[in-house]
Amino acid sequence: MTLARDAAPTKRLDGVGSQSLGSDGGQQRVDRGGATLIGALALATVALPLLSWAIGLYDRVTHWGKVVHGIEGLLVALIVGLLLLGWRDREQIDLTDELAALLTMFVGIMFGVAWELVEFVRDWSLYSDVQKSNSDTMTDFLWNDFGAVVAAVLAVRLYRHALAGRERQVLGDAAAWLVDGPSRVLDRHGMLVTITVTVLAAAAVLAVWFASRPLPGLGLT
Repeated sequence: MTLARDAAPTKRLDGVGSQSLGSDGGQQRVDRGGATLIGALALATVALPLLSWAIGLYDRVTHWGKVVHGIEGLLVALIVGLLLLGWRDREQIDLTDELAALLTMFVGIMFGVAWELVEFVRDWSLYSDVQKSNSDTMTDFLWNDFGAVVAAVLAVRLYRHALAGRERQVLGDAAAWLVDGPSRVLDRHGMLVTITVTVLAAAAVLAVWFASRPLPGLGLT
């Protein structure tokens, strides 16, 4: 299957959201279709695991966790794919739909890896049993990866056939804003961010390493 690419938009906007001026120059209309879609997807991404935990679906429905992993991988990858395509057209980057879909898959897969790492640290340090077994973890990976692959194809289809030009501009502006913010933070506080991330990673490793083990030389558990 070949996914063709539309011509890049010729008009670039500075703010988040595309605007059109009336004939009098005083009225502005903001087309928020793309932003609404991204907001709804982000809300669903956060709400699904929280609601599943709150009403006990993980315990009541067999393999509900697998369903959540698949949907979460799909939602995260879909958000990334739509923003990536919008940012590509906004910045007029030479990136084909196929490569954009591949990058979207990779991000969705990495999301699943990060999720499982968090679950592992939690289980090991807090004596919980979120990860039941190796097969449970691997099937979680597979469901997440399946969702990421579906989302990559769906993102391209939605972007090319369901979103209007103004909605694509909204996505591009939102993506540019998201990229610009972290860039400024890294430029100003790059060393602090590096130290913070390093400390958090070291804390996670120490929590795993010393869980249920005495501290070396102190005899404390």
